[in-house]
Amino acid sequence: MLNPLHFFRQTTVPLMACGLVCGLLTSFAGALSAQTVDPESVLGDTTLPSFEDVSQKFPYGITGKTPPSLLKINYEGQKPYHRHRINLRNFQGCPQVEISEGGRLWATWFGSNVQAERAPFHNDQFSVISTSADDGKTWKEVFVFDPSELLGGGASDPMLWKDPNGNIRFIGHRNIDFKGKDEFASSAWEFTMLDPEVEHSAWTAPRLLGNKNISVMKPLNFPDGTIMRSMDDFKFVGSDDKVRIRFLKEGTDGKPIFVSEFPVDNDAVFAEQMPIIRKDGSLFTFYRAKKGQKFAESFDGGRTWDLGGYYPMQFSINTKCILKTLPSGRVLLVANDVQLKEENGKKKYYYTDENGKERELEKYKTSRTRMTAYLCDDDGENFAHRMLLCDEGQISYPSATLGKDGAIYIVYDQG
Repeated sequence: MLNPLHFFRQTTVPLMACGLVCGLLTSFAGALSAQTVDPESVLGDTTLPSFEDVSQKFPYGITGKTPPSLLKINYEGQKPYHRHRINLRNFQGCPQVEISEGGRLWATWFGSNVQAERAPFHNDQFSVISTSADDGKTWKEVFVFDPSELLGGGASDPMLWKDPNGNIRFIGHRNIDFKGKDEFASSAWEFTMLDPEVEHSAWTAPRLLGNKNISVMKPLNFPDGTIMRSMDDFKFVGSDDKVRIRFLKEGTDGKPIFVSEFPVDNDAVFAEQMPIIRKDGSLFTFYRAKKGQKFAESFDGGRTWDLGGYYPMQFSINTKCILKTLPSGRVLLVANDVQLKEENGKKKYYYTDENGKERELEKYKTSRTRMTAYLCDDDGENFAHRMLLCDEGQISYPSATLGKDGAIYIVYDQG
């Protein structure tokens, strides 16, 4: 099958030190700060019409607020030749992984039977939800998020994450071409799993989160039960005067508390920011940029952010990385361990080995290879330990979750 998705299970202990040391972040502090804005001005009015409204009764009166649904597949009695079967797929990518309290693994990604990714409406794309009851050894696709029945809508950037109460939630990102006449042509919808220990769980009705991309990076859970979602306005990528990078803080009741936003940064691409809470309560995040990863810090719970510029260690050049705090207090970074420089007008892709020596990439000359797990002992100052996960081909878009037995589960796409 083309474009395989790879799963990796590793206990937290054996990540090996490599002696890679970065400069202190304090010396790179930036002067630019974020600000907070009214949530509705960013998300749109997410209140759904009454159940009796024509827009809520498919297939009549379809609007951007017509709710999507999850389709159960591969159940007993389903015909084996249904349209979402895996052997028809010629493209898939951008996976996410999560684990239930009982140890059942869940994963999601989007794909197509027709062609590769096709922005902005992602026609003919759907998102798959798959599960494993044997620690990831075998997998079964059990649900599909496919908006094609709603005016040919397409799916992109699905998400699985675990909220502060241990509930697994799925975010489906839907795109419908309303010819510019509906503010929810692009919209994020969230379903909560009701029984994550069975393969065909029931789900809650979907909740409309907003008209921005809110489903690329897992939300941050705070100790008080509030959460912070990362947002991006993908349609403005490349615009030099549009604010795109934002965070949505939600209360325990799901209501927005505030939206904070970064100032315009023309180096930022698909920002894909994923903050962590440091030991002193401050927040730290990387975000994706043209020459590597930039970083930002917040000292007031995410209301305002100080932009620090490019991080001293170069990695994940214009591609996604993830941060996650482990139970030990260490910080896990999963990223592409590739550096780039120009010599005589030519790009040189390389990495630095455990002895500090530069090694040029020979077989796969790309920034999207050498998927690597790093460990940090000091809240994002230095990622001094690393372990190579895979260097076979073009590899990107990692996601991770933690098992109760101390295992780290990582998924990424290849090709």
